[in-house]
Amino acid sequence: MTAGLVYETTSRPGARRAWTCLEQCSSNSETNMTLRRPSREDLTDISQRHHLRLTEAEVDDYFDIVKDVMDGYDELDQYPDPIREVTPAVRVPGARPSREDDPLNAVVRYCSVQAVEPVGPLAGKRIGIKDTVCVAGIPTTCGSRLLYDYVPDIDATIVRRILEAGGHITAMLNTCDFAFSGGGHTSAYGAGLNPANPEHVAGGSSCGSAIAPATGLVDIAIGGDQGGSIRMPSSWCGTVGLKPTHGLVPYTGIVGFDQTIDHIGPMATTVEDCALMLQVIAGKDDTAIDPRQPSTIDVPDYRSALEGGLRGLKIAVVKEGFGMPESMPEVDEAVRAAAEQLASLGAEVREVSVPQHRWVVPIWNAIAIEGGVDSFYHGHAAYQTKGYFNTRLMSAMSRAIVTNGGDFSATAKMGVIMAHYMRENYQGVFYGRAQNQSRALTAAYNRILAEADLVLMPTTPQTAHVLPESVEKDRKTYVGQALNMVQNTAAFDLTGHPSISVPVHGVKGMPIGLMLTGRHFDDATVLRAAHAYQRAG
Repeated sequence: MTAGLVYETTSRPGARRAWTCLEQCSSNSETNMTLRRPSREDLTDISQRHHLRLTEAEVDDYFDIVKDVMDGYDELDQYPDPIREVTPAVRVPGARPSREDDPLNAVVRYCSVQAVEPVGPLAGKRIGIKDTVCVAGIPTTCGSRLLYDYVPDIDATIVRRILEAGGHITAMLNTCDFAFSGGGHTSAYGAGLNPANPEHVAGGSSCGSAIAPATGLVDIAIGGDQGGSIRMPSSWCGTVGLKPTHGLVPYTGIVGFDQTIDHIGPMATTVEDCALMLQVIAGKDDTAIDPRQPSTIDVPDYRSALEGGLRGLKIAVVKEGFGMPESMPEVDEAVRAAAEQLASLGAEVREVSVPQHRWVVPIWNAIAIEGGVDSFYHGHAAYQTKGYFNTRLMSAMSRAIVTNGGDFSATAKMGVIMAHYMRENYQGVFYGRAQNQSRALTAAYNRILAEADLVLMPTTPQTAHVLPESVEKDRKTYVGQALNMVQNTAAFDLTGHPSISVPVHGVKGMPIGLMLTGRHFDDATVLRAAHAYQRAG
């Protein structure tokens, strides 16, 4: 049996039509098509490219052997694929808004996806979804021309949870091309512009997920974070963004980067709304194995934990998070003033040194570039895991690279060049070294967090960049502005600790973010401290 989804496409965001799931019988006829067999020329080419040095006699023998082995693939091809259930919901794909309707370019397309009877903690909430998260029947493009015609037939696990909690998904939100930028300016749909000053970018990669709640287009947004892509745009747009503990929230059905740094989480104007969304989406995936998650996960009451206040909390100010070459003095000063305010509210605040923090960018670059590009070229899937494999996405992405690889953004092209060069010339050794060093970085922060409840530093070392010129006019600056703000945020993608950006009080002009980071799976304390600071005004 195979499942088909019947729906009506409309360009009207307000129109609604129920989906009907149909089961269609498929019979295995005696004339099933077989997979193409390799020719002798194919085997010779593989031998040359992969250094097998096959003789002509070996090619002849393997020509027959491979044909026999492929009989098993023909049989596999006839097995019905296990069906990932689609959440019952009213689903209406919508249109891309005009610039007049969305002047800051937050939205890739409007839509309307909602349970037939929306009840639960998110009832009445308009939810925006980053354009990397699969919502069945709604195009997912990752802000790229490569996937412009990819329409998922599955819901990400977090989408199912949002719908079951009564949330109304109203928009797919802009993102940097395949999330390969922190600037917010590389999307095929155009840059996300800053709500505080549209001559500046919003930050990335989850630019739309910061703009939309900041401007009231949605109540809560979902963003992704591999190097800071939730927290950096939150910092630059004056909103709240939480990167949960790695593995706390299931990543199933979301376009990945590198499984060791993939995070998904909430973005909103208040810590309360971030806690509300985390309560809905956190926990062990009960629909598929997510190799990012531990075997068991406890989910406390995050909303109740908000009321604890700051008294008694120990906060360590990390010296190395300030005074970097990219740092603006006014950002450092504002965040240090915020630390003093936390002390006045009852926290015990002291400065600490984490020398390994200076290692972050080289470690993260190797993992993000080599791991991310390896994921791209395998259809956003990883061999040797038990995770859910989105085979339609695997096919769509792999074919898109062949036909439209030239449409990757300038930053993604840089990553592809670097990753393949390092893989081909250094055999992945530096990816391995970076992963080993990331564990040393994690251990260093665990030692600090054994004595402190939280660590503190600026979210980004600078305020939002001015919108760069087009890539054709200045490619070096365009690429350089994509990754020069990740030093502090990327540290905790490597270590997996929960980390939040909350707007700094009293800043005039461009927003600044205060970043608080806690122990693994102690997201409640991170939210509690951020809420106390935000509420203090």
